[in-house]
Amino acid sequence: MKTVKMSHLRMYFVVFSMLAVVSSSLTADWPLWRGLNSDGVSQEVGLPSTWSAEGENLIWKQSIGGRSTPIVLDERVCIITLAEPHEPSKWQERIVCFDVLTGNIKWDFRYKVFLTDIPHHRVGWASLAGDSESGFIYSNGIEGMVHCLDTDGKVVWSRSFSEEVGRISGYGGRTVSPTIEGDLLLINFLNAGWGSTTIPRDRFYALNKHTGETVWISTPGGAPKDTTYNVPVVKIINGRKVLMSGNADGAIYGLSLNTGKKLWGYPLSKRGINSSVVVQGNRLYASHSEENVDESTAMGRLICLDVSKIVNGKPKLLWKVDGFTAGYASPAIWDNYLFQVDNSANLVAFNAMTGEQFWKYNIGVMQRASPVIADNKLMVADVDGKFHILQLRGTRVPLIRDLEEFQNDDGSAVPINGSPAISNGKLYLLTENNLYCIGNKLNLTTKKENKRLDDKDNQLIGDSTREILVVPGEVILSPGEEKKFTVNEIDFLGGLNQIKPEWSLKNLKGTVSSSGMVSLSKDNVPQAGLVIGVIGNTSYKARITSRPRIPFKEDFESFQDGSVPPGWNSTKGRFIITSKNGNKVLKKLSNNPRSWRTMVFMSKPKSSGYEITAEMLATEQKRRLPDMGLIAQRYILAVMGNRQELQIRSWLSELGHFSKTIKYALDPNAWYHMKLRVENDLVGTGGKILGKIWKKGTTEPKEWSIEAKDPIVHKQGSPGIYGYSSAEILYDNIGVKHFDR
Repeated sequence: MKTVKMSHLRMYFVVFSMLAVVSSSLTADWPLWRGLNSDGVSQEVGLPSTWSAEGENLIWKQSIGGRSTPIVLDERVCIITLAEPHEPSKWQERIVCFDVLTGNIKWDFRYKVFLTDIPHHRVGWASLAGDSESGFIYSNGIEGMVHCLDTDGKVVWSRSFSEEVGRISGYGGRTVSPTIEGDLLLINFLNAGWGSTTIPRDRFYALNKHTGETVWISTPGGAPKDTTYNVPVVKIINGRKVLMSGNADGAIYGLSLNTGKKLWGYPLSKRGINSSVVVQGNRLYASHSEENVDESTAMGRLICLDVSKIVNGKPKLLWKVDGFTAGYASPAIWDNYLFQVDNSANLVAFNAMTGEQFWKYNIGVMQRASPVIADNKLMVADVDGKFHILQLRGTRVPLIRDLEEFQNDDGSAVPINGSPAISNGKLYLLTENNLYCIGNKLNLTTKKENKRLDDKDNQLIGDSTREILVVPGEVILSPGEEKKFTVNEIDFLGGLNQIKPEWSLKNLKGTVSSSGMVSLSKDNVPQAGLVIGVIGNTSYKARITSRPRIPFKEDFESFQDGSVPPGWNSTKGRFIITSKNGNKVLKKLSNNPRSWRTMVFMSKPKSSGYEITAEMLATEQKRRLPDMGLIAQRYILAVMGNRQELQIRSWLSELGHFSKTIKYALDPNAWYHMKLRVENDLVGTGGKILGKIWKKGTTEPKEWSIEAKDPIVHKQGSPGIYGYSSAEILYDNIGVKHFDR
């Protein structure tokens, strides 16, 4: 791209000048993807109208790029991106925080991507979220890891939702940016779990932002049409906090923030909703670019709903614009103007009250980024490397104040997928190659603090509704472990009052005390069930799974035919236990191509230092053989029947990052033993992955069948089994034990 070379003296002058005039009280943060109010609007003034990557109003530049929107919190600007993009063996997901004044790196946190088919250039899809109360940073990675990092970049807590709840890898990278409301961290994704979450759905998870524990789970929609990346918005409607968001089933939903209870739904599209909603007062605005659910033959629609008026479970439709195809960018609303960019990069202004179009202005060819508004300017990027600063003029077409184009050395465009963040008189723009800090160098004190804007009238209305919730809403425990549960009565704005129910357990071996302390039995077997609190005639429930401690064995003899082991995610409908020659085995079904590829995890994500063994049999159907294998510490050992190969890998779509493949002749309808272990190096970041396969009834070979060295090894991960069942697979006698070095 265009490069800017600045002398050390000039850079020193820029930084010194800025330090001399900037206010010492930096309060105008941009902690979430669309700003403090989730509407793409900043109250700041005095922002630059022009700038140049060659130096005009450029405060600093860092040669670290990405694809999402930066956040700004407590004198830090933070991004999530791909580490070492030009060295595949070093690829990791990377969270970096920079000093807002100098651009110097304050801290750099990296972690390995694993067991996903999302490609490397989609790493860092979801923007970060910052908590103004604690200064903590939250991320949602493409592999399903959610991290909470403190002000020094140290891990406070983490969750691995792929291993814990059967999170489904998003298509092409679609990952939802987390958002924060009160004490809750809110995310959503597709998953196939156990019990009530067995069927794949787009679910919302509310986590305690301090601990990471699941507070509640909500499944408002039906069958997903896509994986999506729209971000929830929380506002006060009719005196209660309501989470509003699109869903993978093509509808818009409103949920109680307190409990996740579905309040209303509005079907909109025959495909999943990617564009996030924006809310002003009681009015919700949403758009999509696919087929509509009604008789309309137009593609796409923009709607305005009155979410304070619900009839038969649906908000009142105030207006709609058919044929408006905005399915990727999200709208911004400012005063009486609604701004949205369609898929063909046409920026359109609408009357927010009526839907009347004021003007249309083309900014490029293809659009992903969402517009941002501040200081009577609209700022927006397009995918083809152009960043626009437009002067708004009400109902008239805006004026071009600045257009900066970014190109690589070969003349190709530098993609821009995110929006700029606005904080303390500066813009922070992330392109695929660089992070730019843009500001008026000699006028940095002119600013207006970003404030949280809540509808005061709605706040004062109030709501006498009291909701009841068992907390935590879901936990994963080990045999013999204890966990305290409480029943909370929650008022309309989230105030808590603990109440005492009658407690019981369902489908769990163990006890629960009158105070809600659950003590599981020490039986080292999988369990899944409910803890139930009864108040009057009403039951309130939370979900519990117990995963066996290492060492353990599973031969399936204790289970009924047609069942699956309790608490195993992604198994019901994909596997069944069946009898074969007087012996019970686990069968991977092949009747649904959409679920051919499945990973099942059997212990906790922080397990390490173990090896897993199992017996497996591949059937043959229509000259197809399946792939089957084991998982240990986030590596897969797979024997691939159609290709007649044995492979170790961790990142399915990026075998060039790490993998090893050898030829191996797999016979159908024959039982094989497989074994997998990961040996972390005692010093350094690397480790060895060791795999073995041999036919049942023959002597186990002394040597490993396949060995691979990973320079940045996965240090932990749950043991599991893997199958790609283009033909049925049988599993038996799974064993996991620690090994001696």
